[in-house]
Amino acid sequence: MKRIVLLYIALLFPFLMNGQGVVATAKLDTGKVVIGQPFTLELTITQPKSISINWPYISDSIGGLEVVQNGGVDTMPVDDQGILLRSQKVTLMAFDSGSYTVPGFVIDYNFKGEPVKAYTDPLQVSVYLVPVDTTKAIRDIHSVVEVPYDMFFIMLMILLWLVVILIVGAVILYFINAKKKDDLAEGKPIIRKPAYEIAMTAFNELEQKQLWQKNQVKGYYSELTDILRVYIQHRWLLPAMELTSDEILAHGFIQQTDKQLQDELAYVLRLADLVKFAKVIPHNSEHELSFKNAVSFVAMTTPEQEKNPVVDETENKKEVQS
Repeated sequence: MKRIVLLYIALLFPFLMNGQGVVATAKLDTGKVVIGQPFTLELTITQPKSISINWPYISDSIGGLEVVQNGGVDTMPVDDQGILLRSQKVTLMAFDSGSYTVPGFVIDYNFKGEPVKAYTDPLQVSVYLVPVDTTKAIRDIHSVVEVPYDMFFIMLMILLWLVVILIVGAVILYFINAKKKDDLAEGKPIIRKPAYEIAMTAFNELEQKQLWQKNQVKGYYSELTDILRVYIQHRWLLPAMELTSDEILAHGFIQQTDKQLQDELAYVLRLADLVKFAKVIPHNSEHELSFKNAVSFVAMTTPEQEKNPVVDETENKKEVQS
């Protein structure tokens, strides 16, 4: 395996050194499958470590084929310290017969200050029906079997569920009211900070820590993406802390934002995944760009009235008098 990787790098090295920058290939593990049979698409990208690329986004379907499993990006070891070899495997499946085309991927990156694109070739796969043995006799389907039911048991289960729901609801209301009473008794105002204010405060604190400047790169990206996830969770009420990067990017609320903002968010989340799981060490400029993209996404998706909230002076005076 090591010899194959070295040979692969040796063949691509002239392209990486003479200005080609990035070389991308895509391949399927088979060209013929039956309906419902999974097969694998592998995307491989070779690049100099000095170049930052936008890894292609893979949605829930590709060329009419369903994405069953979207694997993460893996980094393969190579002897040349200046070269980065990464790959991603995606499991695909078709539920209708015919010929399918997996479109080529486009990889965007900057080379010597100029925007450049790398492409992969489109791939063909044929999907066939499951072969049927016509020599065997056709059997009738089983008739519908009637299952007897006990009305008393059904009513009892409904009653038990209603009792459980009432008890859970009563407990929740009790704790909510108890908390409010404690806050009012202690004179504590119930303050809910806007998602924008929470995020900007966290950005300032993260910037002051200077984590990546202290070689704490993984911690830097963990805190940066946590700020974005908390903001998304507050802004759109999504369980962002429990979702993967692809699940966040594919959500309807995110898809409704400006395309440039989607790209900025995708850049931060995917680069953070590479740092945390593939142990990639980005360039200093990528640290700064990630921070800039994160702040931009929060600022551009926040309504202006939330950035500059209007303070009700009448309410303030009432509180002071009371």
